[in-house]
Parts: sequence; C-alpha cells; structure tokens
Amino acid sequence: MNILSVDFGTSSVKMAILNKNLEVLATTKFEYNYEVIEKFKIQLDAETIFKAFLEGLKSFENYLKKIDVLVFCVFSPCLIAMDKEGRPLYPAIIHLDRRSYPQSKYAIKVVGKNNFLKINGNLPFPGGISCTSILWIKDNCEDIYKKTYKFGHLNTFIHRCLVGKWIIDPSNASFTGLYETLKLNGTWSDDICNALGIDTNKLPDVVPSLSIAGKLSKEAASLTGLREGIPVAVGANDTTSAAYGAGAVEKGDILNISGSSEIVTITTDDPKPHEKYYVRVSMENGKWLYLAITVGGFALEWFRKEFYKEMDKKYFYEVYLPEVLKKNIKTDVKFKPYLAGDRHSLAKKKGAFTGLTFDTTREDFLIGLLIGTYEPVFNAINICKKQMKLNTTIYWTGGMISDAYLEFKKRIFKGFNFDMKKDCTIIGNGKVALKLLC
Repeated sequence: MNILSVDFGTSSVKMAILNKNLEVLATTKFEYNYEVIEKFKIQLDAETIFKAFLEGLKSFENYLKKIDVLVFCVFSPCLIAMDKEGRPLYPAIIHLDRRSYPQSKYAIKVVGKNNFLKINGNLPFPGGISCTSILWIKDNCEDIYKKTYKFGHLNTFIHRCLVGKWIIDPSNASFTGLYETLKLNGTWSDDICNALGIDTNKLPDVVPSLSIAGKLSKEAASLTGLREGIPVAVGANDTTSAAYGAGAVEKGDILNISGSSEIVTITTDDPKPHEKYYVRVSMENGKWLYLAITVGGFALEWFRKEFYKEMDKKYFYEVYLPEVLKKNIKTDVKFKPYLAGDRHSLAKKKGAFTGLTFDTTREDFLIGLLIGTYEPVFNAINICKKQMKLNTTIYWTGGMISDAYLEFKKRIFKGFNFDMKKDCTIIGNGKVALKLLC
C-alpha cells in the first residue's frame, strides 16, 4: 500500500508518500503567503492553497499512479464561503484573524458564555472560533452571505475539490462554535445557530474523521495525476492528526507542537470546558483534546527580522539561536505573546515587553520572548493538573525541535520530560489510512 499524506498548514503544504509500514518514501513542501490587511484582517486565497497542492504533486510523478489512498489534515479555523460549485466567494479568514471582535461580543450577548461552554465547549474567540467570521461576513458582506451555498473550513473546500462532497470532520466542526462538541456523535446546535441567525442549511455534513469521504473524482484525477476512484479519507485538523500520529491518545497524554505556533494538546475522555483552553473532538470517538495555542515560530521570525537584520537567516537559526539557548540566560524581561491578539480572550490584546533596564540586551529580549510564548500553554497544563493525572513525558514535535531547544524546554517545563517525535501530522494521516483499509 502507498499512502499520500498531506498536511495543509498556515504557510505551506507538506506532502509525503508512505508505505504500509509508515516509512517515508518521498517528501515535498510548497509555501504560500497569507495577507495582512489593517493589522487585524489576516486571510488566505483558498485556490492558492489548492494550486500549491497540485504543484507539490508534480514532485511525486513516479508515484502518482501507485497511490492507493489519500489522507490529509488542515490548519483551522480557516473559514471559507463557497458557492454551489465549490468556488470561494471571499478569501479564507484564518485563525490569526481578529476582525470579528464586535461579532464575538454579539455572540456572547445572544447565546451566553455558559451556553457556549456547555454546548460547544469553547467561547467565540474572534478568529479562533469561526462562527465569528461567518457573522462578520453576514454583517459586512451581505451579498456574499446570501450567495454562499456552504460555509466550511479548509477541509470542506478540499473535499469538495477532490470527491465533490460537502463535509467537515468533528475536530474542525468543534472550532466553528456551532457544533455540539461535548456530545458523542454531536451535530450542529440548533440553539446556537438559531440565536446567531446562521442558517444550518449553509453548513456541511459532519462526518467522522476515521471514515472514507468518497472516491477521487474523474475531474480531480485529471488535475492531480492520481488514479480516479482511489479512496479519500475524511481526516482531521492538523493538531488532531499530530496527536494521533504521536500516540498521544490516552487520558492525560500531552503533545507539544513547536512550529509557526506554539501548541499544547491534552487528551481526555471527560471534557470539562474552560475559558483558558479550547476543546475539540479527537480522532477517535469518545476522546477529546484540550488545546492551548499562541504565537511561536511566527513571533520568533518577526523578532529576527526586526532585531537581527544584520544576521543571515540560516546562521540565526542554525548557529546563533542554539548558542543562546545553551547559555541558560536568566532575564527579567517578560513578553506578552499577543502579536496577533489573544486566541484565548474576548478582549483586544497586543504584545509587549516589560522589565527593561539599561542593562537589557538583545539576548534578554530573545529569551524573554521564547519563555513568554508559553504563557497560555502553562495555564492549560496547570488547570488540567487539577482534573486528571498528566503523563510526565510530553510528546514533542514540530519544525523547531532540536537538541538545544530540548534542553531549554526542560528548564522551563519543570517536572516533565520530552519524547521527540518527527512528522506527526504526516504519520497521523498514515495511521488513519491503515485504520480504514487494513
């Protein structure tokens, strides 16, 4: 069996060919850029993402006719308004976007905090929960709202392109704010949708992650070079797939992803919503993931561009940063990690450095930034310690993993060890394929 595993991320699509032993036979990666408008509006062209996927497939020319199954995962939220043919009517509003603060406040007013937490498990954080983006389109682009046949996340758009169906999986549905996340086999909440005035007919069908979405259509086969009729799995959100791939599937298991964002997931079988973390359905029925997220690699790259302009990018990441991390610098500099607002707050927040003196150095800023990005992560872990026994070994994956960074993490995550895992989203997708076909 040959598996095509695809991870659609915020800034790139990563792809791999796996065999039945989940060994990587070939890989490729294509990048794309999101657009920042007026500071808080952050969006992506959905068709650009799909074109990057098609370009990436060209690297696998010798494998395309040998692929037996396609599984993909997506970053989320990535809200897309589509017409009846599946064409985007507006740029995808992504998780970094904060344009919908007024809509977030309105949602809280008409639904209530307790009802959101009781039904969806999450509060309608602007951009972080996509019903606020739907409401923004409804309020500001009335014509587009009326023309929209379906609102979905990125996987809804990709599945429409590949198998011609309108679907979304439970992990992505959890982050719409409209789904009954805390129920086994939940569905769209009539109570929330009616209160917000969102037509449930404009929402896709919710289909389990561990199921087949359909067979690759003739049109999609022509575009991709893959064989018509191969099965395409429903799949999940990228962090959900990463947790599945890492093996963080039992109650108390923790996954830390260090990449463009700094993310922690904690697995539970008894979800208890809280304002300081998100709740989403896991890959397997009867399991949920708590999730805390903040800027990670995005913040570090911003800092490098602004404060290390004289330094080559490759040198900064491969030589300078590891050297700084090894020094075990003690600093009074504190960093509030809200460069893109706070995905765990209904209030507008901005990033800030404090604790500065005339003795403060560039390296103090750097270490303060790295430590500060973990504030939401530590908050979630400390809350969960009171709910369950946590696994003291944290599964760790992402583009920033390294030996130097590992020692740094051990110093700030007191009482925890780390088990480094590579390619967790890619492997998670592969495990989905094996579960469904073997």
